[in-house]
Amino acid sequence: MSTALPNNAPPDDNDALHSPVSILSGRLRIALGVLQGVLLYALYSSWNAKSGLAMQPLLFVPALMLAAFLPIVAVSGIGHLSRRNLLIWLAALAVILSGLGVYDAWRADLSSLLTSAGKACCDADMNGHPEILPSATLFLLAVAGLFIAQAMMLAGDADGRRIASYRSYFEMAWKLLVQLLFATLFTGLFWLVLETGNALFSLIKLDFLDKLLEKSWFHIPVTTLAFSSALHLSDVRPQIVAGIRKLLLTLLSWLLPMATVVIGAFLLSILATGLEPLWQTRRATHVLLGAAALLVVLINTVYQDGNHLTEHTHRFFTACLRVACLLPAPLVLLAVYSLGLRIAEYGWTVSRVAAATCALVAAMYAAGYALAALSRRDKLQRIASTNVLASFAILIVFLALLSPLADPARIAVADQLHRLAAGKTVPERFDFLRFDGARFGVQELKRLSEQKNGAYPAAVEQKARQALASNNRWNREELDEIAPDAAKNIRVHPVGGKLPKEFVAQDWRNDKQRWSLPSCMTRGDRQCDAYLVKPDPAGAEQVLVFDGNSMPALFASSGAGADPWRLAGKLMATPSCIEELKKTAERGALNWQPPLQRDIDINGVHLRMQVEQTVTKCAPDELKK
Repeated sequence: MSTALPNNAPPDDNDALHSPVSILSGRLRIALGVLQGVLLYALYSSWNAKSGLAMQPLLFVPALMLAAFLPIVAVSGIGHLSRRNLLIWLAALAVILSGLGVYDAWRADLSSLLTSAGKACCDADMNGHPEILPSATLFLLAVAGLFIAQAMMLAGDADGRRIASYRSYFEMAWKLLVQLLFATLFTGLFWLVLETGNALFSLIKLDFLDKLLEKSWFHIPVTTLAFSSALHLSDVRPQIVAGIRKLLLTLLSWLLPMATVVIGAFLLSILATGLEPLWQTRRATHVLLGAAALLVVLINTVYQDGNHLTEHTHRFFTACLRVACLLPAPLVLLAVYSLGLRIAEYGWTVSRVAAATCALVAAMYAAGYALAALSRRDKLQRIASTNVLASFAILIVFLALLSPLADPARIAVADQLHRLAAGKTVPERFDFLRFDGARFGVQELKRLSEQKNGAYPAAVEQKARQALASNNRWNREELDEIAPDAAKNIRVHPVGGKLPKEFVAQDWRNDKQRWSLPSCMTRGDRQCDAYLVKPDPAGAEQVLVFDGNSMPALFASSGAGADPWRLAGKLMATPSCIEELKKTAERGALNWQPPLQRDIDINGVHLRMQVEQTVTKCAPDELKK
């Protein structure tokens, strides 16, 4: 039995990797890199100055998408696609990217829907720059979709037909992936050299390079030039790319047996543990789909183009492939079932719509691979046809998600409103999708806040108005819906003790350290335990608060003023140590010690010695670690 990995045959005239690259092609690629840098610099300048095109989201977003992606597609296609096919392909992509960019800008533009209070989150970021950039979803799906589409286009042109052979798809996809990785690495190393030079010149007090690197008119075009140059360099010697690809696939191939054993053992373990522990994690769908995606990648690293994997020469890997091809199906079924339970209980959300589309694509792979594993006649050839069909399906799904056809925000908003109307969701738990529902959620919020027929409870109208006025997800008005009452929220120990009046009366929601305070001091629905302590026997009484969700906090009186009490500090300790500390405080046996280091006073300003932020361990088993 041979366990040698499948090797690719020597290059031949039909190999999709071998296309001549002329000197003119190289010059065009360099010029496109410079042009892309100039375009991106112009758009960045407009965005930074908050003027011109940057003030028109419906124009700025598609322009940015075109400048970011079309030159790279052109660089990749020059020398491989005929002039006519390249121009047609670029024109088609320009229309698609522009349309997706316009829709993305339109759905994110809330300026005409919100009041001045709610507009703050949409008009500008923390640095005052207009918030008109493409969404992360659009950018990421565009990268993945263009990679798939470009590889399929190049393979089809190399074969001279619309649907290429699977070998051409395989060769071109992996070549393109290696090229992009190489270009990214080259660009990173290019900047490493520049930063090294900057550091060297800084040693002799010369800062001209540092000032140059800070200029956007320099670093943007230089970066795009380096990236396009790297793409060209990797295309001049396709044999080198093929060698890197072969090495990469060889290394990854050996991970398939291990992944097969691990995932197979997991599925068998479910027979003993049942599904309940899986559902309790509340992240089963994502993990299961991730495991299925990992299997798909590793299966293809072994299968490659399918021409060199035979039962006689590679029995070990063929057997691994057959077993591995059966595993995605149960993983996807469990993921779909888990997702279905969440949807049935809580309805659709943006993340669940995205998970459902991932599950749909995963189901295509799982079904095709399972059929390939169970068929003894076609020698796993169904893997190839499954990959091609799934690639087309992925492109269709991406277009649907990024367009009105299957916009996750639109679907989620409609479903949540239906659940509210049907009484499946109570007003107190209704997800208004203020920040995840794009303009669809805001439009429905406006309708709910202005309802006149009383179709929904009054609480819905009130909450809708609160959501519209919010300018971030963690808006204080939302968090402080129930005003905190320290006298009720904090249980004082020993029993019968009373918190200082100034401490109880102080509004901790206005404290600058609000987010590090115990939740019972800023939320009306939280409980804490407090102990009246005297770290200094001759000093004033202080308050030690145990939250349960954060480290114990010590509060000290700061004298007169609007806020007479302040957070003195926190005790960083492990859970077991905190429990022991609480018991000791209950007995009144806390042994306070002076600090190891004293503060330094400079003109009345105290400089504190900051110790390393470590969590103290108390239990014997913790101390051994």
